[in-house]
Amino acid sequence: MITGLRQPAHRAAVAGAAVAAVLIWWLPDFALPGDVLAAAAGGGGLLVLNAAAVMLPGVYLSQVLTRREVHRSLQEWVRGLPLPGPAKIALVVAGIAPTVEALTGFGVSLLVTVPVLLALAPPPTALRQAMLGMNIMPWGTLGLATLIGAGLTGTQASALGTATAVSSSLVFPLVTVWAALLARPRRRFRTAAMAAGAGGALSLGLLALNRAGVVQPAGVVAGLLTTTVGLVLCAVRRSRSGTERPGRLLPPRTVVHAYGLVLGGIALTRAATTAGVPRLELHAGNASFALLSSPGLPLLAAALLLDRGRPHAQDARAALARVGRPLLALTGFVALGLLMADSGMIGELGAAVAGAPPLVTALAAPALGMLSGFITGSNVGGNALMMPLQERIAPGGMGLDTWFAALQNSAAGHAVFTSLPMIMLILAVAGDRAKTAGVSEHSLLRFGLKVAAAVYAVLGATAVALVSFA
Repeated sequence: MITGLRQPAHRAAVAGAAVAAVLIWWLPDFALPGDVLAAAAGGGGLLVLNAAAVMLPGVYLSQVLTRREVHRSLQEWVRGLPLPGPAKIALVVAGIAPTVEALTGFGVSLLVTVPVLLALAPPPTALRQAMLGMNIMPWGTLGLATLIGAGLTGTQASALGTATAVSSSLVFPLVTVWAALLARPRRRFRTAAMAAGAGGALSLGLLALNRAGVVQPAGVVAGLLTTTVGLVLCAVRRSRSGTERPGRLLPPRTVVHAYGLVLGGIALTRAATTAGVPRLELHAGNASFALLSSPGLPLLAAALLLDRGRPHAQDARAALARVGRPLLALTGFVALGLLMADSGMIGELGAAVAGAPPLVTALAAPALGMLSGFITGSNVGGNALMMPLQERIAPGGMGLDTWFAALQNSAAGHAVFTSLPMIMLILAVAGDRAKTAGVSEHSLLRFGLKVAAAVYAVLGATAVALVSFA
């Protein structure tokens, strides 16, 4: 429905769930007893609640940041940084874009990165670089996809986050180098080495934070750390040459204030739960929802504090309008995934793949994950659709369940940048600049598929290594 009939994801998701329900009713091979159905409905409801509790406050905060011109301040600061063009592009792709996207999600970072990159390069190059900046997705919207994936597989979020950071570790240097080289720098090797260092810093930051159990704000903090390292190196170089004042490298106070409120709120809720404050949990099926552990509260609190405690009705309505369809699509994909898993459909698919050699399964896993991200246009939707199958097809007896779930999480997230909804959003933000330059949906899709092939090669090599050494 999505790729052939160009139907929106929420319609395809609901239709898929309806077809699954009909097959369960029609075919005796797929049974779903009432008690199992009730548990699945409760668990699915809590998974959707987990998502809604982050999506609504996150989009509301992005509306507040746009209205208060925090995004505009960030754009102007990045444009004015005293850095060479390729270095600035690497900083945007590996530092600033991940920070903004991990905080808000839904492609909001494009509101910052597209205008900045259009000021640095011709539109065909800039829009391709903006696509490459959308690869933080497993930690986008404060790690929502990873949290949902952990809930679907019954895995600790920190364990899935750490495994995802390992499987994605080579992707971030890859896309950062690609983005920097698109600028056609004179010193290609030096530029590639610099960009690889920026992408590597992001990968190391994500790995360290997830291993420490800091999953939700990992993308924000890792992006900030990467940005800080780049600015410190620039400040050292400039101070030695005496050509620039380090003060110009500091971000605007409004940006620091807004991001600090969110991170401070997350730290405060973590400290409260560590001190023994009840997390206000709900449990159903294999899922749970803890109000005090959800990043939704810090997001909402930051938005209200920025507006001095006064809710903004117009921003709230805009947030509800933007979240409605993605949330409906997620609900449909969660329902579809749970119906297929609990009725035995996933088991049948897993059994069909189980007879294949482990190396074949390893190569299939990232392909399935990337397909799910491309089709749904969402890391969360891709995980809801394919995560139960990925866990089931992991070669038995090797302890690879979590690693295959991580491959799904990585692959779905790293394919979202080339999905049609994301490409349309990039073209919408670019506006007339894209039309005048002749940049089309088809040309960006072709470019995205080339990058996706390289990403698949990296993830496939990682999967083969995991199976070989398990």
